[in-house]
This record gives sequence, structure tokens and C-alpha cells, in this order.
Amino acid sequence: MQTNTIPPLDLSPAKWIWLPSERCLPNTFVLFRRELNLAHAPRVARGWLTADSRYRLTVNGQRVQWGPAPCDPRWPEVDPCDLTALLQPGTNVIGVEVCYFGQGDGTWAMGAPGFIFRLEIDGQLVVSDASWKTCIDRAHRPGMYKRWFLRALQEEFDARLHPFGWDTPEFQPGPEYVLGADDATQFVGAAGQLGCGERPELRAREIPLMHETIVAALPLADCGRVTWHRDPNDWFESRVPGSFSITRDAGVDGAVPAANEGFFFSFGMPGQVVGFPRFTIDAAEGTIVEMMVRESHDVATGPLWMENYIFHWTRFICREGANEFESFDYESVMWIQLHVRNAKRPVTIRDVGVRRREYPWPNAPHIRCAEPALQSLFDASVNTLRNSCLETAVDGMGRERQQYSGDGSHQVQAVRPAFGDTKLPARFLKTFSQGLTLDGYFLDCWPAYDRLARLMQRQIGTTVWGPILDHGVGFNFDCWQHYLETGDRAALEEPYPRLKRFAGYLAALRRDDGLLPVENIGVPTVWIDHHAYRHESHKHCAFNLYVAAMFQHALANLAAAFGDDPEP
Repeated sequence: MQTNTIPPLDLSPAKWIWLPSERCLPNTFVLFRRELNLAHAPRVARGWLTADSRYRLTVNGQRVQWGPAPCDPRWPEVDPCDLTALLQPGTNVIGVEVCYFGQGDGTWAMGAPGFIFRLEIDGQLVVSDASWKTCIDRAHRPGMYKRWFLRALQEEFDARLHPFGWDTPEFQPGPEYVLGADDATQFVGAAGQLGCGERPELRAREIPLMHETIVAALPLADCGRVTWHRDPNDWFESRVPGSFSITRDAGVDGAVPAANEGFFFSFGMPGQVVGFPRFTIDAAEGTIVEMMVRESHDVATGPLWMENYIFHWTRFICREGANEFESFDYESVMWIQLHVRNAKRPVTIRDVGVRRREYPWPNAPHIRCAEPALQSLFDASVNTLRNSCLETAVDGMGRERQQYSGDGSHQVQAVRPAFGDTKLPARFLKTFSQGLTLDGYFLDCWPAYDRLARLMQRQIGTTVWGPILDHGVGFNFDCWQHYLETGDRAALEEPYPRLKRFAGYLAALRRDDGLLPVENIGVPTVWIDHHAYRHESHKHCAFNLYVAAMFQHALANLAAAFGDDPEP
């Protein structure tokens, strides 16, 4: 059931383009370069762009924005861009660096390489077509393995191979730069078309672009020595036990590690942030830095080694001299640890921090009380919302970064009164509802590639986890609560028909006694806190009461708002 109440965005004559190729490996980075010659500074230069899977837009080497937001592959969202203040008289270069995940990510269900761009400069069009020069960025090795089953990009960046300045007017592209493929949709499995041959409907982004600020880390908190007993890759790639030993040692500052050694340097942030970790290091060519991040750490009692169970490391390989490094994808960060090895001379580290990304909230919450401990709790709660509600309202920003109904959507209920924002909650309702399956139940989080994989796993019995029906029940309350607080029926035009389809699915499950089962219902499952119920009858009672409340207090009210019979 494809319900679409938003008119598609027409980017013609722009085309989906890509590097001319017959295949594209996972985690391939492609650079797109377009020169513009302007007689004068533009009065207006605004446009749209998106890419599969992520892009970083620059103008004359200056970072502009990063995107796109996680979305359903059938309705990709296109980001606006305003380049008016960045373009200048003479030669300008628009640069777009695109990473194609090529495999499922916790935030990305699409999976075909492509880039599309349309810019209008004082009435003149600049579009993605065969005039763009393209090149693989070999600093990011194509085919790099997946970080975790919910995170696609395990980033490794070799500065010795990167064409620095590629997105500036002074740069002269070499023979490795070729004209882009005229229409990427002509390739099998390319972006701009679905597997069934249908074109996805591009939609204009409905929420503001994220706001980025640089947050500096606190001074060095800890440092020490790592002695490797095996090839370090045995640890980073395979977690082989006994690969290293680690000790605290303040004497490593200014020293040079031995052949089997590395030094670690740990930095705390002034608060929990979400963004792109960054640092500058002056080092010899070939020096290797593994940057690891954590959401919590105690210098006095915590482990010295900060890498955690979901492989939060990014590898950088230095060229000679000063290297300014920043991760391509964002992380959830309270601590940054730099592990330095293969250094032929002492290194100097500075400017450690994070390019924080935040939703540009229309209002700042002001919650004040006289109790310091309670005030700290309020402040932490507000900061949690700032970190967990970006383009999507997610559970586990440091892990899967996926939005759920049921045990995650309570965030959007706090966003409305605390920040006065209704656009992000409205987007949550639309994007989550797009995860309705052909059978009529909702995927319990969406967009999320692993939920598609879970459907297959359930079919062959390799997991106990299926799409959680009680999250779909909770989603009815999410929709009703939004309408109750805002009166914004337009935000429900797309979700509401899907709610009715879900209600029909539940009705079809009823047993002869009129109740809904909670076990042996096929692919979906009923969770409803599976640890709390000692007997199936308890879970059975709770789920049926929950569904009854959904029909009576959520769906019936929405039906009345839409002019339908609340008691069909």
C-alpha cells in the first residue's frame, strides 16, 4: 500500500549520475567536481541535491552541508542548498563527495549508487549530467568491510592517497578524472530506480538542515602505552584475544613508539554530543591513528582501552606534516581516544573535538528548579533530546541510530512542548508509517535495513525477533497524540490510511473467542516487555488490553477527525 499525499519533486533536467563503471563496491567514495565561471556574484543561487548513500557538499573547498536524512527508498528526500553567499565572480568549484554504503545500514535501506543535483543561479540552471568530472577517492579503499550489522561504514582514510584541494578552483584534475555517466539509472541496480523498474518519487525535505558547530575537547585526560603481541589488524578486524596489553604512562608524550608499540591519548568532551570527531596531528608519513569514541568513561576506574563492542573506530593514515582529520560519518561522543602507531618521529596532537550536528530548534527549553541534582537530570534530559532527535528520533544514537515507535517515540512527545517544534514529530509519523508491510503490519523501526533482513530470518527460523506488533499499536497513539496536541491533520494524511490497514491486519488475527494471540502468529512477534511476564496468559491479557485501548482511544478518535465512522 503506497500512500503518498506529497507531490513529487521534479528535478529535471537533472539526472542521476555516477562514475562510469560496471560495478561499485561497498563503501566506495566518489568525488564529483563541477566548475562554474561567473561574471559576477549571484543574487540567488539555490537548489536541491541528494545521493545514495551519503554526501558532503563543498563550494571552493568550504564545507556546506552533509546529508541526506534517513528515508524510505521509495520516497527519497532531497535536501535544499543555498550557495548564494559562497559563489564569487570568476571560477568556482562545486564539490560533492559521495559514499555509497552498498550494504544495509541502520539508517539506510537504499542500496544503489547515484547522485543528483539541481541549482538555479539567477535563472540559469546547473544540473547533474555528463559535464561533471568524477573520480574514485582511493584514500577510502573501495570494498572496505562493514563496521557492524547496523553500521555500514568502517572508515579508513589514507591521506597519502587523497587528492587534497580537488574541490578548489586552483586544482587541475588529472587523467584519473572522467566525465560522469550521463544517466546512472541505465545501470542495473542503479540509483533513481527501484528493483521493479519503477522510479522512486523524490520529495522535498520537510525539516530544516542540521546546524553544525565546532565543540572543543577538554585537555588531555589520560595517555599511555599499548604493546602489541600480534598484528594490530588481528584485533581491529577480528578481535583476537590477547592481541595487546596496555598501561598508563605519562612519558609517552613526545616519545616515539617502538615497532610493536602504540601510544594512546584520551580526551573528554565537555558534554555528550553527536557529530563528526576531528583532530589535527603533525606526524611522519605513514603514521597510523585509530580514533575510538565512547559515550561514557571513568578515567579512574574505567578500562584504559576505549574501543567498545560495536567497533567504534576510524583509521587515519598520515601524510608528512600536519594532517587535519575528521570522520565522514557522525558518531555519539563523550570521549575520544587516539591510538598512534607506526610513528617514525614524535607526534603533536591538537584541536581535538567534534563538529556537532543539531536540529535547529525554534525554541530553547528553560527548565529550572532549586534542587541541583534534579536540575542536572533536567539538563541531561534536554541534551539527550538534542542528541537523539536529529532527522529521525532514534533509540541508541551510538548503535543503530534507528527510530522506533513504542519504546522510542516518547521522545517526540517531549519535543513538542520542550522545543516547540512540530516538524520533526510530523516527519517521524510519515517516515515510520512508510514501514507498513504488504501483509499489513508495521516494521517496528523504519527506515532500517536490518528490519528487512529480519523478515528473511523469521521465514527460516534463525531469530526469535520479528517485527514487533505492539510497536505498531503504540504508533496509533503516537499519531493521535500529535493530532491532539497540534491539530495538524495534514501530518496524518499519509499515516492514517496505513493505520486503518494495520487495524484490519489485527482484526484478521482474532481467534474464535475474539481475542488476539501473542504466539505463533508468523513473521511478527509480540514483545510487550517479554521479561516482565512469567506466563503467556499475562502477556496475552496485556496485549489485548493494549489493542483495545488503541481502537477506543486512538484510532476511533482519528477516524472521527477524518470523517470516518469511529465504530465500523
